[in-house]
Amino acid sequence: MKVLFDHQSFTGLPYGGVSRYFFELMRSFTKRSDIDFELSLRLSNNEYLDQASFSNHFRYHGLAQIRNAHRVASVLNRLYSLQRVRAGKFDVFHPTYYHRYFLKAIDKKPFVLTFHDATSERFGKEYPEVGEGLYDLKKQLLRRADCIISVSEFSKQDLLRYFPIDPDKVKVIHLGTRLSDSMPLFDPQARPFPAPYLLYVGKRGLYKNFNGFFRAVQPILHRYPDLHLICTGGGSFTHEEQTLFYASRLNEQVHYRPITDAGLMNLYQHARAFVFPSLNEGFGLPVLEAFSGGCPVVLSNRSSLPEVGADAALYFDPEHDDSIAEAIERIVTDDALCVELRQKGTQRLQLFSCDKTAQQTLEVYQSMC
Repeated sequence: MKVLFDHQSFTGLPYGGVSRYFFELMRSFTKRSDIDFELSLRLSNNEYLDQASFSNHFRYHGLAQIRNAHRVASVLNRLYSLQRVRAGKFDVFHPTYYHRYFLKAIDKKPFVLTFHDATSERFGKEYPEVGEGLYDLKKQLLRRADCIISVSEFSKQDLLRYFPIDPDKVKVIHLGTRLSDSMPLFDPQARPFPAPYLLYVGKRGLYKNFNGFFRAVQPILHRYPDLHLICTGGGSFTHEEQTLFYASRLNEQVHYRPITDAGLMNLYQHARAFVFPSLNEGFGLPVLEAFSGGCPVVLSNRSSLPEVGADAALYFDPEHDDSIAEAIERIVTDDALCVELRQKGTQRLQLFSCDKTAQQTLEVYQSMC
């Protein structure tokens, strides 16, 4: 069996949850003899692919700052992917995002579409940046797809809520993480920061609810001046964020750290807790990453997060400051709770793995041939 993956999620940004999902899927497939695959990609600065033997793309780091460089790369990649689709040398096609460029060329070949979340449907009017206007495009692709993979039961229910899709066409396959692979074991002497800290990972704008979280946690940071907040991923602090930190007199307790896999694991391993105040997640991969680092997890009680975290996390209502503050106060002051959450997180993690995701995905492919 041969599967064709396309370029979409690997063009442009060097990191991202969608590209990581497809990278880990392909990485698992390289260890198997019952599946062959091709990634139709020519130009990419994706960091996950840097050491991948299964991709023969060219990097364009030196040109990335030129205006429209990513757009040009995307067009060239799309033309190449279209060529590979037309060649038809595959059994199943699995596009890595929602562009419909291939629909006319694919003819009767089966294709699988992964549905990550309904963020653009839920928040498109409030936050047009998340993809307002994607609905008709998604609807067309979902209708034509032979099978749809949803990364959580929550995302499946959202999919069925917003799109006229037969439920039997949708298969829920949870994600996994390999962040701890090849990372050094926990070393209490290798602390990335000299004081206790809460850890925030990823983008901070829009529905990610960082501003609401920071507003709620300010009194606690003032009450415990030795406690810090470290943010990683999502880009450096904006001028507006820095102004907010100074205005709240907490600029010396809030820090940004650039992201690498090794550095991220080290941050998880030594954090007092990982906090995820998002209003909407299709899955919430950082939850598994925190589990793999032995980090206590404090989560919003919305969307897929309770499905992933189950009883291995402490929850709060992300739209009520008192609820957020109460949860943070507990995790800061209750050592026994931290120990309990670390243990439960380690146990919970055993239910998820990238190889399990790959096996279940392969079964979907096989059902179509």
